[in-house]
Amino acid sequence: MRMRFGWILAGLSFVGCGGAQEMAPPSAQEPQVQAQACTPAMAATKVKDFLAPGDPLPSPYRPIPEWLTNVAGTLYFTSDPYQGTAALWRSDGTTVGTVPVKEFPYAGLNYRDFASLTAVGSRVFFTMEDPAVGSELWVSNGTAAGTQLVKDITPGAPGSFLSNLTALGGALTFFRNAGGAVELWRSDGTAAGTYRVVDFGAGSSRAYPTLHAGGALLFFLQDATQGTRLWRTDGTAAGTWLVKRVDAGGPYVTATRGLASGTGVFTLDDSSGTEVWRTDGTAAGTVRLDTFGKQARLLGSLGSYVYLSTLADDGERLKLSRLSLSGGGKTTVTTLPNPYPGQPDNTPYVQDSQESGGKLYLSVAISSPGPAPRQVGLWVTDGTAGGTRQLSQELTTADEYSSPLFDTGSGTLLFSSFEGDLGLMPQVTTGTPAGTGRVTTSSPGGERPEEFTRVGNTIYFRAYSGVWGSALWAVPANVTCTPLSASAR
Repeated sequence: MRMRFGWILAGLSFVGCGGAQEMAPPSAQEPQVQAQACTPAMAATKVKDFLAPGDPLPSPYRPIPEWLTNVAGTLYFTSDPYQGTAALWRSDGTTVGTVPVKEFPYAGLNYRDFASLTAVGSRVFFTMEDPAVGSELWVSNGTAAGTQLVKDITPGAPGSFLSNLTALGGALTFFRNAGGAVELWRSDGTAAGTYRVVDFGAGSSRAYPTLHAGGALLFFLQDATQGTRLWRTDGTAAGTWLVKRVDAGGPYVTATRGLASGTGVFTLDDSSGTEVWRTDGTAAGTVRLDTFGKQARLLGSLGSYVYLSTLADDGERLKLSRLSLSGGGKTTVTTLPNPYPGQPDNTPYVQDSQESGGKLYLSVAISSPGPAPRQVGLWVTDGTAGGTRQLSQELTTADEYSSPLFDTGSGTLLFSSFEGDLGLMPQVTTGTPAGTGRVTTSSPGGERPEEFTRVGNTIYFRAYSGVWGSALWAVPANVTCTPLSASAR
């Protein structure tokens, strides 16, 4: 999921409502890592500023720009200022080509609450608040005239509770919560072509998240009598059916991951621990791979293995395990050191994980007595103990947000890490210390990068403009870190 929360106050970084905390230094045995500068040839460029100095800064929960989305090779995003003119935007990567598609003037609403921008072909669907109809489904073809309400599904001002907008079979599939009933809907972008596909009735609730596997959307329903059931849909009534009951109770569906093979994995958590399942969207192909006698976090997959993290028996270190997707059992890869052994509230945990270039990257935090972690580091593994190393110790320790991890699709990972007095800057890594460093910026700014989104051969993101508020930035998708010579630093 994308991290959407962020705010830069006139370029000043902050560490969260917990404030900075003085902690004992890491162990001397902990390898020290330090990012280095990358060549200016791979600089990130500022595409467009959105705020003038002195303008009201946006809410941290509705940053500008937001909801960066690739729609058939064009970037779309939103701006939603407090009691101001909101807009759907598009960009071709140039300043003059970054323009509002349609503006929505202030109409008595504090916010328009854009959400769930979802590309279906060359159009983008989204939900948005409107005084007359509440929160409903909208669609845009990239023109002002073609940006319109699809349908007032719940007539009048109350609005609808719509979720999990998904492109499926050339149309949009989504769920609606209607008075306690779960409904599956489909839309072609017209009022007549927007209709309820299946009503699952009252009594069942939908467990998050969903999963793409076997060419279908897989989802979970739970109730007190039938337990937890896995369903699949292709967006049609005939193509929607129960796959399998996976638990007699109501465990948490804690994570899902799609695999390159077209199958997927998911985890179920209850008081006894974590179960790991594999599915291809059929009853016979939905099997439990293994059970952990404690809570485990699904991290990702490499080759024929899926990787998970658990706490070691001492409660102070994080153990990485791999589990064969063919059901061959789990083995320990390695146990990560804790730089604060014996100190109170020093539990390690994974904030985020991302596969990239045949490696698995983890942002690993060490908790503290306050709300903010005392340290967050970036780790990489190739699935072996010898191929597991720390690349940075300087990811943000704020408690309102975390440093994003983004697969460029070019064999590298983008993330953010502190770089001296520059603040939290965009970084790139190939998974080696020598290939890890700061992405330079073509102008002042670039701090606190968020919402990395690839469109063609460009990756866009939101970061501090260097003037006021945040701006839209862009970097080539093949960005790499080549260390500068000593004379060039």
